[in-house]
Amino acid sequence: MKHALNKFLRMKQFSIALMVLTVLSACRSNKLEVIAHRGAAGSETENTIEAVKKAVELGRDAIEVDIWRTKDDSLIVFHDRHTARLSEDSLVVPESEYKALRQLTLTGNTKIPTLREVLEILPSDVRLFIEIKCCWEEGDAGDVFPMLSDLLAETGTSEQSVIISFNAAKLEDASNYLPEVSRYWLVWENKPVEELIETARKYGADGLDVHYSLLSDELMHKAGENNLDVFVWTVNDEKM
Repeated sequence: MKHALNKFLRMKQFSIALMVLTVLSACRSNKLEVIAHRGAAGSETENTIEAVKKAVELGRDAIEVDIWRTKDDSLIVFHDRHTARLSEDSLVVPESEYKALRQLTLTGNTKIPTLREVLEILPSDVRLFIEIKCCWEEGDAGDVFPMLSDLLAETGTSEQSVIISFNAAKLEDASNYLPEVSRYWLVWENKPVEELIETARKYGADGLDVHYSLLSDELMHKAGENNLDVFVWTVNDEKM
């Protein structure tokens, strides 16, 4: 199970101290990329402007953030559906207006940013992995791609952006509005490799983004045969 990952980890030198600060790593085209999960969440409050800036400072290859559509049609960067874990107040993100969410003070005396704010400070050589957290919401709350397409076009960041989602069907929706943006299916369940490959192909994904425990030589081989990339999340050190 670990052979495929170790093979890629040996392809690039990095310090364990920096690797621990990122919680998402990826193996793509025989090149190791280090992706800062929720920004540099190991040293700054996750999914904040401070975390994004820190990840850039650390020289990460890419940054991952989570997005929701608010009640008043803003795209904001936050992980949980409720704000209680990072704030003294508990608001339901997709049922709240951005003004109310912005007024919250998060851990570390930080604020919830909009996706636009993140995109506007993103260096041109850093990719942004955008996880669609509202992928299971019904109605307008789950419909982000028309807005996201316009926002990426306005900020000139379409070529730097990547869409990831645990809902494979959402990736097919994304292709209608963002055909030029890569799309990856997030997977945490231990499913047969053939099923993973079949689902990714069915919904037009460019590849898989799997929990490190699911990585195997069989997965890498089958993905290669089907021209699918494989990313791996929650890799915190070389021994995992």
